[in-house]
Amino acid sequence: MKRAIVISSQVAASAVGANNTAFCLRRLGVDAIVLPTTLMGRHPGWGPPGGEVTPTKILSDMWSGIAAQNLQIDAVITGYMGSVENTELANKIFSDVKSKNPSALIIVDPVMGDAGKLYVPVEVAEAIMQNLTPKADIITPNSWEFSQIIRRDFDDIHALKSALLDYSGCALVTSVKHNERIGALSYHPKGLTYIGHEAFQTVPNGGGDAVTGLLTGHIMTGKSEEDAARRSVSTVFGMMQYAVTQDTSEFPLTACQNLISAPDLLKMDRLH
Repeated sequence: MKRAIVISSQVAASAVGANNTAFCLRRLGVDAIVLPTTLMGRHPGWGPPGGEVTPTKILSDMWSGIAAQNLQIDAVITGYMGSVENTELANKIFSDVKSKNPSALIIVDPVMGDAGKLYVPVEVAEAIMQNLTPKADIITPNSWEFSQIIRRDFDDIHALKSALLDYSGCALVTSVKHNERIGALSYHPKGLTYIGHEAFQTVPNGGGDAVTGLLTGHIMTGKSEEDAARRSVSTVFGMMQYAVTQDTSEFPLTACQNLISAPDLLKMDRLH
């Protein structure tokens, strides 16, 4: 069985962060080991979340125990980072894992913000861009986060396409608008593909965390980057449709888990 380390937020009562990423991995047959960068009661969007950022000493001690098990780690995924020190430890874990398994995947979801607004302190965003994204095999930012990573603004999908072609690594960029649709632009060895769908007025938080887990899980179990991206975005779209029609307050992972292995595949456009 393949195994991944998930370094992200642990939010007890909300379907976000490591809850979503690990759920998707496990549903695809990948063992997931979680290192929680936060320990919170609920998503901050609901009000005071309770809990706190996990002290890095605790995370470091946890990693020491995991490493002592001599388990083969096939991927490391980072999501929400609670502090600069979290990013430094994640960087060390990248190196530790790669030293034992050079083929291990490094997937970075650079959770920083959206629509021109940071979710994290400036120093944490800078640390993500300095310590994590340069080490990634694949990054999974939203379009605004990608603009921060490359220090370059873009107004439409054509400018984003140009930016991706100049980028040195693979990426799945979400929240990309194109022809009255919204979706994801995937840059991978076969080229550029766009997987779009109808836009929703509002959706629950947690879709990005699920996409990252799904993308990683599909690749780890033998899918190409192109197929993995299409399946991941299609699955999350189906879950969003359910959330909107059923008016769910949280991302409906458990209710829609069958979509993880059997999504209704969205149309995919290859861009040239």
